[in-house]
Amino acid sequence: MKRFAPSPGRRGLLLTAPALAVVAAAVAALLSAARGGLTDDLGHGWSLSAYTDLRHRPALLEALLLSLRIATLSTLASAVLALAAVTAAGATRRGRVLLDITARATLAVPHLLAAAAFGTLLAGSGLLSRLAHATGLSDGPADFPAFVGAPTPTAVLLAYAWKETPFVVVMLLAAYTPAVRDLEDAARTLGAGRSSRLRHVTLPLLAPALTEACLLVFAFTFAAYEVPALLGATSPRALPVEAVDAYRSIEAGDRPTALALATVIGLVVALAASAAAVVSRRLPRAGGPR
Repeated sequence: MKRFAPSPGRRGLLLTAPALAVVAAAVAALLSAARGGLTDDLGHGWSLSAYTDLRHRPALLEALLLSLRIATLSTLASAVLALAAVTAAGATRRGRVLLDITARATLAVPHLLAAAAFGTLLAGSGLLSRLAHATGLSDGPADFPAFVGAPTPTAVLLAYAWKETPFVVVMLLAAYTPAVRDLEDAARTLGAGRSSRLRHVTLPLLAPALTEACLLVFAFTFAAYEVPALLGATSPRALPVEAVDAYRSIEAGDRPTALALATVIGLVVALAASAAAVVSRRLPRAGGPR
């Protein structure tokens, strides 16, 4: 019996079919949200009022700026912590294995569970507050710093740093190849110090993977709902929280606004994902073809 052997082009299409299906579903959802935001208050016809009204609602502008701040700071914190962990523990095989196992175990924790854990830890009546009171460091919950529900999204940033750093670590470990370590050893032999090796050897060679991971972390933290909904302040609120609450509103006129916000969030995510794809293709990899 003659075996079916697909051509290389067809085999590649079959292998990428699941990823293409996910992208197609995301594009369909974004187009559906964009269409919903172009309706009138009753969900009929065509109207730009939902998009034009966004400019006249200061709360939404504050929500957009807050989401951008959360995404930017979370991305920077995750990148710095992951780079420090990989360069510190990645020099030995045992260190790389332990770091990889720890990062993958943390990745398995759902964001909702992580947010609940940080809320239990950092809330005014949480574990740290009680520990500070028991040890005499504070007189009670009122003296404990407000991390949860505060205008400064400290708890949100800590939760994202804890959850997203392992993702960046996994990406960097994949790029921290023997070729990179050989170049580091060569630089060390020539007398380069730790900071000089990091600045002139390690960081340039890990830059493609680091940039790609940062763009994906930025896209996720900008659009995620659970963590800012549980740990963030009631005012201002992150943009995804504003969008979900508007979608759940009993006012019919809020539905196009919610879909317009979802479209804005989707466009920012699509822009970050496209940039990550371009970086993945354009920047040279360590040990890869020049």
